[in-house]
Amino acid sequence: MRLSTLAFLVLILALIFAIVRDEVGRVAVIVFFTGLGTVVAGLGSIMALFQAVGALGEARTVSAHVEALAATVLVLSFGSTLVLGLLLGGGLLIRWAIP
Repeated sequence: MRLSTLAFLVLILALIFAIVRDEVGRVAVIVFFTGLGTVVAGLGSIMALFQAVGALGEARTVSAHVEALAATVLVLSFGSTLVLGLLLGGGLLIRWAIP
């Protein structure tokens, strides 16, 4: 890690800690990071879903079709669970942050 990267990281953390002092700042930081995690998880799930559906289209045998269908169901289940868990976790953090 370079010294400039470390200084930038310390600056960002100091900015976040300064924002978090107030209740509104706490909620804003929680909403920002929850939204960022949800967007990243959603995009990753959509890309994996496209790959799984593409494998379903390229399948030649019955076993390949079953495998691709199972992968599609798994991607949909995991992606939905991850996004819902992030949203519920963010909501729980907001409830804890406000006295």
